[in-house]
Amino acid sequence: MRLAALAVFFASTFASAAPSSRILLTDFTLIDGTGAAPRAHCDLLIEGGRIAAVGPTGSVRASGAAIVPLGGRFVVPGFIDLHAHVMLHAWDERGQIRPRWDRAAALELLHDLLAFGVTTIRDPGSETEAAVTLRRAIADGRVEGPTLFTAGRMLNASPFDAEPFAPVRDADDVRREIRWQAALGVDAIKVYSAMPPALVRVAIEEAHAHRLPVIGHLGATTWTEAAALGIDGVEHAAPWSRAYLPKARQAAYDGSLFGRVAWLEALDVDGPEIAAMADALVAHDVTVDPTLIAMWTKLFGDVAARGPDLARAPALHRAGWAAGSFTRGWTAAQYRRAHAAWAKLVALVGKLWRRGVRITVGTDTPTPWVVPGASVHDEMALLHDAGLPPLEVLRAATANAARALGRGDTIGTLAPGKRADLVVLARDPVADIRNTRSIERVYRGGVLVAR
Repeated sequence: MRLAALAVFFASTFASAAPSSRILLTDFTLIDGTGAAPRAHCDLLIEGGRIAAVGPTGSVRASGAAIVPLGGRFVVPGFIDLHAHVMLHAWDERGQIRPRWDRAAALELLHDLLAFGVTTIRDPGSETEAAVTLRRAIADGRVEGPTLFTAGRMLNASPFDAEPFAPVRDADDVRREIRWQAALGVDAIKVYSAMPPALVRVAIEEAHAHRLPVIGHLGATTWTEAAALGIDGVEHAAPWSRAYLPKARQAAYDGSLFGRVAWLEALDVDGPEIAAMADALVAHDVTVDPTLIAMWTKLFGDVAARGPDLARAPALHRAGWAAGSFTRGWTAAQYRRAHAAWAKLVALVGKLWRRGVRITVGTDTPTPWVVPGASVHDEMALLHDAGLPPLEVLRAATANAARALGRGDTIGTLAPGKRADLVVLARDPVADIRNTRSIERVYRGGVLVAR
């Protein structure tokens, strides 16, 4: 989107920022986000930005309401992306990370998310002070975008000191950093791959003392260990740890990105290690946010570079994706192995879901080839490939995600009292999950979004 067009979008949006006093959506099929069967011929009343009533068509009375007849269309809760890096530093054309995040690109990203029906996001790691400021600006209506929940800088036991990471060496560092982030008002704490179990334990204890959940992009700590320590959520589709491979295959795993292809080749999805991990995740109520699209764009990097949605991405990010692609140096033979290994990753996510692990929708946008907004719909399609029925995919993108945010009482489902975040679809997403793209209207807090 050019900056002039972006300015028009924000001007038109701010001009209508106050919710209409009453809006009555009539005669649609309701898919409420709970996993319940769709209900045909429903009405829904929005009042003061919230859902005031839901009932059979003709049963909801609303004198003076603006009536919007939907003629049998489909209404679902606003989608939630639990892994959207709003202020990610873009790559330049040489593949180098730019020294700071770009305001125009961030605003464009927020617009694109809303246009694709994403009404709530979690940024799982960003510059603490800027992220909290942006969250407040969105909440106050000074900046338009999805409702933002944010972590601060990602804690990592590494000397790497670029934004948005916070290097920590010991328990005192961990506690000091979490106390600072809590004082500024973050919504979650994120621990990163080099954090060993001892420091993850300290992080969880300190964060929970401040009533903050902990999510993890883990490596040195296994998912099984983190679950036992009390972590609230883990990110990405696999733990990538030697501990989950057959003993005879563990030594050969080198931990590199292409090594993950070999990890998948060696993995026994039905083995005892994965079963124990899944049981620990369920027993300790740990949410898994697979971000399958973020791994698909790596294992299929040769295909993703020609994706149909790329032109929709913020220009600044798009310009550097080819040079910054994580798999840009792979050979054709490596990509062939990666393509073949993909089925194992999909099977792993399906296995976790079948064993009762709570799955959510996240994307890792805007990392290379992961298009803001469009990638949420890609992720839902990939979860369906993993075996989740359409109603469960929709629940992952709405109710499950709201619960992971600790906001299941206010967002994520369509019921009286909930915030009026909803999407009107032209076609049935239960018949085909790809129909989530058939968006006609998006409401955030009862306000019709300019798309």
